[in-house]
Amino acid sequence: MKLTVIGSMGAYPAADNPSSGYLLQHDGFSMMLDIGSAVLINLQKYIDVNELDAVFLSHYHPDHTTDIGVLQHAVKVQTDLGNRDAVMPIYGQAGKPFFEKLTYHNYTERRAVSSYEPVLIGPFSCEFLDNPHPDGGLSIKLSAGGRKLVYTGDTGWNDALVDFASGCDLLLCEASLFNRFAGMVEGHLTAGEVGRLAREADVGHLALCHFPHFGSSEELLAEVTEEFKGKANNALPTVVYNLT
Repeated sequence: MKLTVIGSMGAYPAADNPSSGYLLQHDGFSMMLDIGSAVLINLQKYIDVNELDAVFLSHYHPDHTTDIGVLQHAVKVQTDLGNRDAVMPIYGQAGKPFFEKLTYHNYTERRAVSSYEPVLIGPFSCEFLDNPHPDGGLSIKLSAGGRKLVYTGDTGWNDALVDFASGCDLLLCEASLFNRFAGMVEGHLTAGEVGRLAREADVGHLALCHFPHFGSSEELLAEVTEEFKGKANNALPTVVYNLT
């Protein structure tokens, strides 16, 4: 498995970092984990739109979904030009108004996922966990080639996430809050909670994402590593994780 960070900002993109978007590739299959604002333009530095096989949306807040509309138009244009013949599946939670928008004529197709049932997306065996986050959300665990990656999406503390992420090779974890904001913001993790999660789950590598627009990512990482002494870094654009 290979994970390339396209964007990792929370709330809205920074000048040099788009909102949430992560390119996961294995055995010739490419999928996006979320596709927030400014992600599509930067994604094309790595792959052609026609090489993208699937998208997973952890939840429907704009910083994780804004570029869905432009992706749908890209798929339409490329299909109409004869450059693409496959419908783009977009996976997300059913029962929410935005889910209905994921099907766009015969170009993209919504596909429901939930914590109740694992699914196969290309070469990836996928499991899901419900997150405590406003309007809901899902963490996703992807297994392929004997390796496991867990992406939390946006979540508050969840005891079940420790078991869900246990022993994974890479934990891509939201780190939205400095410790001084503990208990002040619903549905997000503090740096200390991220470190505790990684330590209790005994993960192989911790990658921080969903950065706030204040303070520094280095300060955030320092607070995380007070709790977690294993391998950890900030998932900034152009960073690549090879799980071999």
